[in-house]
Amino acid sequence: MTADVCDQLGPLGIARLLRQTDGQLFAGWREHAGIFDLDIQTRLQALSEIAEEKLLGIILKGEPHRFVFTGCGTSGRIAWLCARAFNRILRAHHPDVGVCFQYCISGGDESLVISNELPEDDPHAGTADVKRATKDAADVMVNILTAPTIDMVNGGRSNFTTCLIGFNPVDRARDAPVENWDRTCHQVFNELERRSLEDDDGLSWVLNPIVGPEPITGSSRMKGGSMTHILLNAIFLPALHNIMADVIPAPKHDLRLHSPTDAVMYFERVARQVHLACDDVASLVSLAGQALRHRRNNHLYYVGIGTAGLMGLIDASEMVDTYGCRDDEVRAFIQAGWAACGNVEGDISGKGPAFCLNTDEFERDILPTLTERDTVIVLSLDEPAVQADDTQLLVRKLVSSPAKLGCVHIGRSNLPPSHLGANVDEFEATCIAQCDELDIGNEPIFAMFGLKLILNVITTGANILRGAVHGNTMINVTVSNNKLFYRAAEIVANLAHCSEESGQVALLKAIYQTDEVDEAITSLPLSEHIKKATPMKFIVPTASLMASGKLSLASANKHLQSNHTPLRQILALAMAKAE
Repeated sequence: MTADVCDQLGPLGIARLLRQTDGQLFAGWREHAGIFDLDIQTRLQALSEIAEEKLLGIILKGEPHRFVFTGCGTSGRIAWLCARAFNRILRAHHPDVGVCFQYCISGGDESLVISNELPEDDPHAGTADVKRATKDAADVMVNILTAPTIDMVNGGRSNFTTCLIGFNPVDRARDAPVENWDRTCHQVFNELERRSLEDDDGLSWVLNPIVGPEPITGSSRMKGGSMTHILLNAIFLPALHNIMADVIPAPKHDLRLHSPTDAVMYFERVARQVHLACDDVASLVSLAGQALRHRRNNHLYYVGIGTAGLMGLIDASEMVDTYGCRDDEVRAFIQAGWAACGNVEGDISGKGPAFCLNTDEFERDILPTLTERDTVIVLSLDEPAVQADDTQLLVRKLVSSPAKLGCVHIGRSNLPPSHLGANVDEFEATCIAQCDELDIGNEPIFAMFGLKLILNVITTGANILRGAVHGNTMINVTVSNNKLFYRAAEIVANLAHCSEESGQVALLKAIYQTDEVDEAITSLPLSEHIKKATPMKFIVPTASLMASGKLSLASANKHLQSNHTPLRQILALAMAKAE
């Protein structure tokens, strides 16, 4: 849908196109089974019933069951977000229950807020995390997006219910070797699918509604991340809702949410409602694009009020590896900082400035340095716990700064929230998205999903406007792990109209800064290529220019030194075919 046109559109066209691709989350793609098809709905219902049974055992009998969500990158961050919300929903009505929902993300809690792709390549770290999370658990329900972990839990563990979540046919899994592991993703995923079809013990599941290609080739953060959020909630929200209604004395819930189908329909309605604000979202795309167009001394900041800040953290964390942004170029802050995150490792702000995410730290360290090249977008939801006085004071300080200001608020009305005060009228761009349903059990589950869709459009659109996308392909993806190496080679091959093998050779030339790749380089393990490539910038653009056969390494580097010419324009040299 987006091929060859995405980079030719303005902010409104981009917002409209991404709205259409979000529709495929629910409509499905071509002839493949989507989320509303009977096969997927049947599996969701069965998994939700398993979850409900285990939750009842926890509450009524004190049984030590555990629910573990594991993932890398975006999927790991969504795992954290969902585990946090589900624990809060359950413990709000049954405070004696321990932390029964847990998450494991490759690289640990650092990966919640920074791009940290290399740990994905360690096939043993993820399994060790799951073992720690499930120690002393009677039964475990694991929702997984990493192959080595599946290999571990399927290795004779009869107390594990394993569910692989994905969005492509299983036979499309990469069959490339992984260092320090004797299997491939293709082998493990297909074995799990075989077990799910042949075994009747209900321990193996594959949940893969097909949603079609990502709107921007090179990352699964948009459709993949959104559908992961939908699926986890579709399984566990009905289970939580039903036990709250049947077992736990709780306020009356007007929300009809007894089945996964109900949950998915609410998410679809939220998606439609937030995308009604398409014109306002486009104005924020333009505002963010103005900040990211500069190559130096520019920043895009999210300032999150309440829970909204969590989604800002997720969106900002994805900018370095997917679009080649500087580490400090797109950052997010949240009121109460790590205390609001509910993460395993607690406050890790001592690890460096990138982990200082409290709005107090924003006011102390960032606010005095803001310039006209910076953009600050305030994120907000209708939440009862928001401190209006503190928020209004922060907004007044922002209005007095030279930075450009924007706001995204999701609420039950189309009016600006009172906790932002009258100063919000002075913002350059404001998006107020009105939704019927925002929360369940005082957790803004649906509002957060709507916010994710909007933020994805803002940062994706801004990076398109800055020239970081050619057609619908990311052209400055970081080469920081096994997966991204092969993905980068595919991107180079597509951009330069060459074979994938030639794309890999060009990639190695860019990594080792040479016009010739000899055996000394090709004989090195992939981990050595990745180690050298991880801190480097412009690897894919350099490789694409060289793979085109038009430029030497020196010429490619010279072209890429411009701080003013968008990368897309520079890459046009590689796209032109030889006469």
